[in-house]
Amino acid sequence: MYPRIKPGLLAILVLLLSFSLLAAGCSSQKGADQQPQEQPEAKTLFTYVGANLKEPVTELAEAYEAETGVKVEMTFQNSGALLNQLETAKKGDIYMPGGMPFVVQAEQKGFIDQVAGPIAYHTPIIIAPADNPAQITSIEDLAKPGVKLVMPDKEATAIGKTITKVFDKIGKTAEIEGNLAASLESPAKVMAAIKMGQGNAGIVEYSNAFKEKDDITIIEIDPQVNIIDEIPIASLVFASDKELASDFLKFVKENGPAAFEKYGFNIKNS
Repeated sequence: MYPRIKPGLLAILVLLLSFSLLAAGCSSQKGADQQPQEQPEAKTLFTYVGANLKEPVTELAEAYEAETGVKVEMTFQNSGALLNQLETAKKGDIYMPGGMPFVVQAEQKGFIDQVAGPIAYHTPIIIAPADNPAQITSIEDLAKPGVKLVMPDKEATAIGKTITKVFDKIGKTAEIEGNLAASLESPAKVMAAIKMGQGNAGIVEYSNAFKEKDDITIIEIDPQVNIIDEIPIASLVFASDKELASDFLKFVKENGPAAFEKYGFNIKNS
């Protein structure tokens, strides 16, 4: 025989059960109403950057991301390789090669939207091993018989294009190129080759020698014949967010000179 529940107690149990069911229903409805909201996708800029500019541009990209939350993705190559990539992919937001001639080429191909700068300048110099075995004292000495010259590729790099114009300017192109022992894909590789004794003269940008000046001999080129190239930054017609690309250009124009000077680049045309 089952125990009898008093009517008052039964009423209390029914009331508690009703409240429990009501609360469960409200909780279920609240969960349905509060679906997790999708987070907005983080904004990203894709940038083609000259290999010789890696250190200052990386610093600028990190500062921009810290300030705005925008991720700056970068690919580093010599300027000619970057232009080839750009022409093949036809996408991306920013192009920052080592010198203005490559921006001009990209502009002629219809890839450039805006150009800012110059942010800094490329100043060609001559380097030699610390003991300077070929006794190089000027750019004309690169034409002396027996000199083994190492330089950046004159078609693929900004500095290679610039220094070839200097050879033309002094009328020694044939003799100097006759001494060419190696044509390399970047000034950094020229620096490494000279330090390893794979040549007795090399052409690099002043910033390449900035941290190595105690291990090599630096021969500055006469300002009367030297050619100093501008380092620009440009936004691309393919940019998915042109306003954002323009904002990054403005940021680099304002903050770039200080970052570049820190890594040994000249920020004045002298």
